[in-house]
Amino acid sequence: MIKITNLSYRYPDGTLALNSVNLDIKKGEFVVIAGKNGCGKSTLLRSINGLILPSEGSVAVNGMYTSDRSRVMDIRRMAGMIFQNPESQFIGMTVEEDVAFGPENLSLSTEEIHKLVEKSLRAVEMHEFRDHTPRILSGGQKQKIALASVLAMEPGIILLDEVTTMLDPDSRNEILSLVKRLHENGTTIVYVTHLLEELVHADRLVVMEEGRIMHDGDPRTILSQAKVTTFGFNLPPIIELSRKLRDSGIIDRTTFPLSKDELMEALCQLK
Repeated sequence: MIKITNLSYRYPDGTLALNSVNLDIKKGEFVVIAGKNGCGKSTLLRSINGLILPSEGSVAVNGMYTSDRSRVMDIRRMAGMIFQNPESQFIGMTVEEDVAFGPENLSLSTEEIHKLVEKSLRAVEMHEFRDHTPRILSGGQKQKIALASVLAMEPGIILLDEVTTMLDPDSRNEILSLVKRLHENGTTIVYVTHLLEELVHADRLVVMEEGRIMHDGDPRTILSQAKVTTFGFNLPPIIELSRKLRDSGIIDRTTFPLSKDELMEALCQLK
């Protein structure tokens, strides 16, 4: 679904943000891209959406190359993107107007637009706020509206760039639950974060450093390796505890819990 080949990107000031990146993402996968600030993960996401073009190499989404600017709107409809600051995506004066903006640009009928808006707002549990002004909502509610606006375009892929960074724990959990539900319904998820506790439901973890992919694979395998701590981010306490319990022989060495629930299950199985 997404094919990235020898992708390099250099900013106008000469900074090399991506260096010969190769990455294939299949339909229906949940891929987390992690790494310290400045490692290139957000630049990679923007490359997939066609917001920036490769300096070298190529990016294809469902067979459409981002370098073909005649297909850019098709790519963005296929791969909807949600940013860290949702206000940068607000256009309408009300929630309903904002969510309807994308479908309106597709020249759909009024009835079709209404159905898409209703479906999208219900999917994020924000249909009761349809007449509210988006900018006065809470941080979590704003992210839900940004997500609804993307869902109204019926994308096959959703790209999320540090979307929970500015949220409180409850709002963060709500957004993560919504993303999990979308993935379970078949949507391909590419999720950029530096908070590794958010990858519990991911199929793959991609770790980046200085514009390169250093690890790509099963999250349990990658996070069980001590050298991951050299990439500039701290492991969540649950994962640190899991490693200590495993290394001390308290839990089976083939077991590597990623969440509190998984750790409790592993401990309950002890004889």
